[in-house]
Amino acid sequence: MSRSQADYFFGYAGLSHDSGPDHPESPARLSCLLPVLESRVKKGKGRFLDLRPEPDLSAYRASHDFHHVDFLESLTPSAPSVNLDGDTRVGPPTLRALREIAGALRDLSAVPTGTVRRVFCALRPPGHHAHFHGGMGFCALNHLAALAVLRVQANPSETILVLDFDVHHGNGTFDILTRLLPQQQFLFISTHRYPFYPGTGSGRENREGPLGEGVLDIPLPAGTDDEDYRTVLEEWILPRWDRFAPATVLVSAGFDGHVADPLGDMALTEKTYRRIGEVLAERERGLSACFLEGGYSLPALAASVDAFLSGWERE
Repeated sequence: MSRSQADYFFGYAGLSHDSGPDHPESPARLSCLLPVLESRVKKGKGRFLDLRPEPDLSAYRASHDFHHVDFLESLTPSAPSVNLDGDTRVGPPTLRALREIAGALRDLSAVPTGTVRRVFCALRPPGHHAHFHGGMGFCALNHLAALAVLRVQANPSETILVLDFDVHHGNGTFDILTRLLPQQQFLFISTHRYPFYPGTGSGRENREGPLGEGVLDIPLPAGTDDEDYRTVLEEWILPRWDRFAPATVLVSAGFDGHVADPLGDMALTEKTYRRIGEVLAERERGLSACFLEGGYSLPALAASVDAFLSGWERE
């Protein structure tokens, strides 16, 4: 693949995942992105990946407690829907979506270290709140964290940077990475509103190793705008990123920090998301895989993803 081409896959099975009536995490979140992705395919800038559903959820077993994975695999077509918490409902359609996502994880885990490849994963349910022991906060399983573990299993010397720019702290990703990966092999960076759900990410657990590895939580106040975020990106994130120089970059791409989002109470615009995309393009050295997380204003979500991808493509 040329450096100018991006691969996208759209998780169509996720359209059937039922979060419940009037839930903000709805199938329309994927539907509104389809024209954004299709326009790029028509221009020859990328292609939809062929999602081949896995027969089971074994791709997640190294990153989640087997009891939780067993429970999700028990959601056969006749099984009733179940609430994992007050925000998170799963049922048989969820299992279908997760099996399809698992197929994508298997493919991405096999991309050789050092092979430049860009993948934007538009899927649901999202993942970054799902922790080792279970799901929460709209999330059933943690796709990004599962891929990180799979890649380190395939290449024990792999170095992975995780960037999470959702308005909520990626507590589940933090839990799985710090629990399961050697500390010298990852850098977890999260920008998020704080204090806010899920209550983690204060910065008290930050740590930095000799090569920049570790944890960099950056709590932000409500109302953070583009200029505030530019300062955080340039002065905090990029120096640490460049010092670590990861082989693989995995992104929890949440767009609920947008000023129009009904849940985030932040003031970011497409300008910030385009700049994050540009940063990815400037620093790619291997696999860069982005997983859709939050974003609950449909017009703002579509515009933000379009800006992000435009920056990544350097349009």
